[in-house]
Amino acid sequence: MNPREIREDFPIFQERENLTYLDNAATSQKPEKVIQAIQDFYRKNNSNVGRGLYELANDATQEYRRARKTVADFINASTNEIVFVRNTTEAENLLAHSLDFEGDIVLSEMAHHSEQLPWRRKAEKEDKKLKYLETENGRISVDSVKEKIDEDTGLVAVSHISNVFGAENPIEEIVELAHEHNALVVLDAAQSAPHKILDVKSLDIDFMCFSGHKMLGPSNIGVLYGRRNLLQDMRPYQVGGGMIKSVQKDSVEYADAPEKFEAGTENVAGAVGMAAAIEYLEEVGLENIYQHDKELAGMMIEGLEEIDGVEVLSPNDASLVSFTADWAHPHDIAEVLNQHGVAVRAGNHCAQPQMEELGITGTTRASPYLYNTEEDVEKFLDAVKEVKETFDV
Repeated sequence: MNPREIREDFPIFQERENLTYLDNAATSQKPEKVIQAIQDFYRKNNSNVGRGLYELANDATQEYRRARKTVADFINASTNEIVFVRNTTEAENLLAHSLDFEGDIVLSEMAHHSEQLPWRRKAEKEDKKLKYLETENGRISVDSVKEKIDEDTGLVAVSHISNVFGAENPIEEIVELAHEHNALVVLDAAQSAPHKILDVKSLDIDFMCFSGHKMLGPSNIGVLYGRRNLLQDMRPYQVGGGMIKSVQKDSVEYADAPEKFEAGTENVAGAVGMAAAIEYLEEVGLENIYQHDKELAGMMIEGLEEIDGVEVLSPNDASLVSFTADWAHPHDIAEVLNQHGVAVRAGNHCAQPQMEELGITGTTRASPYLYNTEEDVEKFLDAVKEVKETFDV
C-alpha cells in the first residue's frame, strides 16, 4: 500500500493540504468512494425499505440487504446475525437491556465508558456482582483473567484493542476461560475493526460490536453481531414500526432477528456508506493496513522515548501511541501540536477508571491510519519537541 496515493482518495486532504490527522481512534476521514455511495443512494435510490410495493422501494431494500451481507462477509457471519445500530455505544446498551443471563459481570479497568456503563447499570438494576480485569503493560492481565473469571461469571465484556494503549488483548485466553464456565463474551471491536481482519467464528465470541465512523464509514451507523440463537432469545431493545410481524389490541408478535432490533426507519444511506467503506478497506488489504499502522506507531514510540520527560504508555507493538510528559499537560501538548497542523487527542479517552489506576488525569494520544505517512510522524515528533522547548523552562 502507498499512503501517499491513498491520501488522494480523501477529499479532506485536498481541502486541508497541511493537515496531519492523527486522531483516527476517535474517528476516521472518509474516502470519495464512501461519500459518493451515500450521495448516489440519496440521488437514485432513496426510499423507505421493506414496506413499499414499488420499484424504488425495492431498489432501496436491495441496497440495504447488500450492505448487511457485506458486513456479514466482513466478519464471517450470517446476515441474520447482523443488527444495524447507531454505533458501538448503542450496541452495548442494546445488549445490556435485552440480554438475560445468570451470574456476575466481568469488565476491564481499561474499558471505554461505553463498554462499561451499560453493564454497570445492568448490574445495579439486577443486583449482579461486578469484577474488573486488571491492566498489565497496556493489556488485560492474563493472571487477572484466571483470577476473576470463574464459575460465578455470567458475562465478560472486553475490548479487542484498547483505545488508550492500542494493543491487542489476550482474547483467546479470555474466551476459552469464559466458555469453560458457560459465560457469554461480548467483544468491543471499535478499535480493531478498522485495522485488522475479524472472524467471529475463529474468535468464538458470542457478541461483537463496532462503529462505521472509525473505519472510513459515515457517522450514526454501527454493527452488533450476535450468535443467531442468542439474538432470537433476546427481547427487543426498542419497539415500533418495522420490527413486528403483527399487532393486535391485546397482543404483538415481533419479527425475527435482526429485524426485531431495528425499530423505525433504518439508516439505509449509512449502511450503504459503511458497506462502501468495508469494500475500500478490503481493496487496500486489512493485513497491509494493520502492519502499516503498527510501523508508524512504532516510529512514534521510538522518537518519543528519545525526548526527556516523556513516558510512553503504549507497548511497542501497539497501533496507536499514548504518552505523558512531565513538562506539559496533555491538553497543552495537543493545543501546540494543533498550531503546527497536527491533530491528536488529549484527555482521559473515556477511560477514567483506567486513568485513576495509573494515577494520571489523561494522556496525549496519536493514532495513525492508512493515509498517514512517515512525514506525518516526523512532523508530529518535531512538534512535540517544540512543545518541550516551550514549556520545559
